[in-house]
Amino acid sequence: MNASTFNPSDLLRRFKTWEIVAVVAGLVVWWPLGAAFLVWKLWKLKEEGAWDWPAFDRARFDFAGGGATGNAAFDAYKREQLARLEEERRKLEEEQREFARFLDELKRTRDRETFDRFMAERRKANGA
Repeated sequence: MNASTFNPSDLLRRFKTWEIVAVVAGLVVWWPLGAAFLVWKLWKLKEEGAWDWPAFDRARFDFAGGGATGNAAFDAYKREQLARLEEERRKLEEEQREFARFLDELKRTRDRETFDRFMAERRKANGA
């Protein structure tokens, strides 16, 4: 199978009946289970060489942000940008923590004012 002759039905023929039933049942019962089984089966077919679709070979999904391109200048640029973004992420997290502390202090102040107002009204009502 190559990119010019890729046909989904060729891939489907590589699945056994029970595997198709398992994927469908997994999707019906709990979709992540069915999706996980489907991904596992496709990965297994790819490793066996039954599925050598070049687009999948080129699409190297790197969720961690690593992976060298082979170009030293671009790899250095990428590292610098990722470091810059990581620093921005740290700054945002610190601002979020500071804002949470501010909101906590604001709530304590508001609670104190509400309590003091309650106590003052209670004293007036009791004639103190």
